[in-house]
Amino acid sequence: MTTATRELTIQAQVTSVYDRLAQATKPIVVCVGGAGSSKSHSMAQLVLWKLANERDKVFGIGRKTFPALRMTAYKLVVDLLQAYALYPHCDHNKTEHTIRYRDNLIQFFSLDDPEKIKSALFNFLWLEEATDFSWDDFVILRLRLNRPCREQSNQIFLTLNPIDQFNWVNQRLLLGPLSEDMAVVESTYRDNPFVAPAFAATLEGLKAQDENYYRIYALGEWGRLENVIYSNWDLVDDMPAEFQWERYGVDFGYENPSAVLHLGAVGDELWIDELLYQTHLTNADLIERLKGFKRLDIYADSAEPQRIEEIHRADFRCYPAHKDVQLGIDSVKRFKLHITKRSINTIKEIRGYQRKKDKDGRVLEEPVKFNDHALDALRYGCFSKPQGEGNVRFL
Repeated sequence: MTTATRELTIQAQVTSVYDRLAQATKPIVVCVGGAGSSKSHSMAQLVLWKLANERDKVFGIGRKTFPALRMTAYKLVVDLLQAYALYPHCDHNKTEHTIRYRDNLIQFFSLDDPEKIKSALFNFLWLEEATDFSWDDFVILRLRLNRPCREQSNQIFLTLNPIDQFNWVNQRLLLGPLSEDMAVVESTYRDNPFVAPAFAATLEGLKAQDENYYRIYALGEWGRLENVIYSNWDLVDDMPAEFQWERYGVDFGYENPSAVLHLGAVGDELWIDELLYQTHLTNADLIERLKGFKRLDIYADSAEPQRIEEIHRADFRCYPAHKDVQLGIDSVKRFKLHITKRSINTIKEIRGYQRKKDKDGRVLEEPVKFNDHALDALRYGCFSKPQGEGNVRFL
């Protein structure tokens, strides 16, 4: 992709997914694919190409909740603007969540506050993680896609993983009466030459664990949500001010994300707030990040005793957590779970956290080992707590 502007020329590496999105002319474009296929990155690149090359356009970029939007598509667009040296030429209104470039405007929005888009009109809409929206949301948003445009038709783009074949995108769009007005861009990690080899190997490894997961995340084909482990949860705006007990659960990673969850309980209710979910963190990096959080007991993966000891020597109360997976899951399931809306990776993990099936279709007690870093941290923090200095009691 080469984008010419009055100030500069942008040259960016793109995938075939970007090319197919850019060539789509239908009013509805559904970009559905597996993990690591460059769906979101390609969509953000397309928005920026249009921002730099088209005139007098209003682009809407949305997710169901604003905390999720801020940490995903919003951040991705701003990061790419900076990487392409376009950001200094933009007017970024952080209060109104808009970015203006010449006579074009990007408006970031969510539907946890529908009043924000009540009178908005768009030429171009991108709904990230589209299955988080409802059919009614889609109908309302499509009605907002009527800002005048002389050169081409207005468009709405949806990006999503094919997690559940019974969701509204598949049932009411792809299999519904609007299919003639729609283009479908399908993708897998194989369409992304920049995907990390280790991640590609992880995706291929799903074939030996769970055919449903392999179909969804590696092949980009529609799957089914079945044998979901946690169902007793909801979303909340924030954490309460006080708890009966609170602590951190930590799952170590490097190529995989390191996850830090803040857990707080009152009776049989447990609040969960995702504080950190990031790859390529050394233990020194993790310790530096922990310094920014209030001091609480930390329960971490006991398979990493050296990392636990290093954190302990940095003056944190860090303990090895009990690693029994089934007992840990049982301990979590005793609680009604309240997850903050900003905990986007935890939410994504818990929605798809399922038990394995064997080759004969029998459901096993063991969960599929994929996209579970935050949920491992949840188990570690929930299952263990101190009872006197230097001792650990398992709940």
